[in-house]
Amino acid sequence: MAELRPSVAPGPAAPPAPAPSAPPAFASLFPPGLHAIYGECRRLYPDQPNPLQVTAIVKYWFTGTDGPSGFGFELTFRLKRETGESAPPTWPAELMQGLARYVFQSENTFCSGDHVSWHSPLDNSESRIQHMLLTEDPQMQPVQTPFGVVTFLQIVGVCTEELHSAQQWNGQGILELLRTVPVAGGPWLITDMRRGETIFEIDPHLQQERVDKGIETDGSNLSGVSAKCAWDDLSRPPEDDEDSRSICIGTQPRRLSGKDTEQIRETLRRGLEINSKPVLPPINPQRQNGLTHDRTP
Repeated sequence: MAELRPSVAPGPAAPPAPAPSAPPAFASLFPPGLHAIYGECRRLYPDQPNPLQVTAIVKYWFTGTDGPSGFGFELTFRLKRETGESAPPTWPAELMQGLARYVFQSENTFCSGDHVSWHSPLDNSESRIQHMLLTEDPQMQPVQTPFGVVTFLQIVGVCTEELHSAQQWNGQGILELLRTVPVAGGPWLITDMRRGETIFEIDPHLQQERVDKGIETDGSNLSGVSAKCAWDDLSRPPEDDEDSRSICIGTQPRRLSGKDTEQIRETLRRGLEINSKPVLPPINPQRQNGLTHDRTP
């Protein structure tokens, strides 16, 4: 899960058998489910026999280390190298680790075409790339492991306007548009955190002719949303200027009737009973799972 490299090419790779004289610790360092994945990465990057790897104290391997996890996929990410950058950043590993933690905690799996509303720059900068789409990795083919077949889903960073279009239409449609715009992803769907324009600003016809027509003919494939709600008793006076009860409409405090309050409580109670799974956790700006001290799913 913490593998930073993107991915590889076709065909299942047979897991290499450990040497008879290999010490017992070798098997624990390379669990059976990871041999095929590493083989695919080495096939794509034969000149990187020992690439930089970033891992967390608490690891979330979708393919399983001591046994199958049941999810059957791993995440990949292609990031454009910035000018003057001599070493890869570690934040993509934190991002993938956060997504993996969400999957394990919620038991919700990801599929090609899914979107992730992040509402924050993926690298904690001032970037417009604040959300993600997921798609089948364009180079890494499914591989066979002792625990079953593993597929690879690539994370693609997108702007808010592109996310909204994916929600109103569908993720695959927006991904195909990103492929046609080299600076917004190109055929390999490379994320450029310094991209300052959406695909619709780069080419307005994409919105007017492709997205609007797609929404009209296909509709939206959005099947559900998540939300976080809170309410307060506005009948009590505010404690300070920052208190939510200080919000007013005109000169009168905004109040809820008793009927409205009970209706909200009942609706939220039913919603919590139906779905008690956790929401996607944000990146913690402090140390997270031993990854880093000073950087911040």
